[in-house]
Amino acid sequence: MKFKCIIPILIFLIFLTGMSTVSAHGVDVTDDIMIITDEDNAIETKKIVDSLNLDIKVYKFTSVSDVEHQLEHAKENPNKRILAVAFHDTVNKFIKANPSLSDKIIVVGSTESEINQGLVKLNQSANNDNENIDIDYTTIVLIIVIVGLIAGFGLFLLKR
Repeated sequence: MKFKCIIPILIFLIFLTGMSTVSAHGVDVTDDIMIITDEDNAIETKKIVDSLNLDIKVYKFTSVSDVEHQLEHAKENPNKRILAVAFHDTVNKFIKANPSLSDKIIVVGSTESEINQGLVKLNQSANNDNENIDIDYTTIVLIIVIVGLIAGFGLFLLKR
């Protein structure tokens, strides 16, 4: 009688742990290392990145709200690195509101030398963070729960 109740609960827990979390403002589909530009400097910035043979995507934004949305993803994604060549007021306001992200978001001018210096800083910060593999608490708990469920289900099968 007890086992008839355990199986649906176990199935429910497996489905519950299998669901992925999505933030309220959507899933980030952009690359972890990116450059924010506008219509005035997108082509020049792309040429500089290509001339340095870097695998960094250049994104051209047309509105402040799109840039703010993208900056919000930097709060959630610990691997996100942003070089802002445009929308300086918006990015600086965001950094002032979120000072812990100042090492992940770099603001530079639109000249070639400033973009080159920003790319060097961006690559250095990305390389420094790749040395430390951080796993957040929820991921560890989720892994422990899944392993526990599998082990419990295995013990259940062995007893039968």
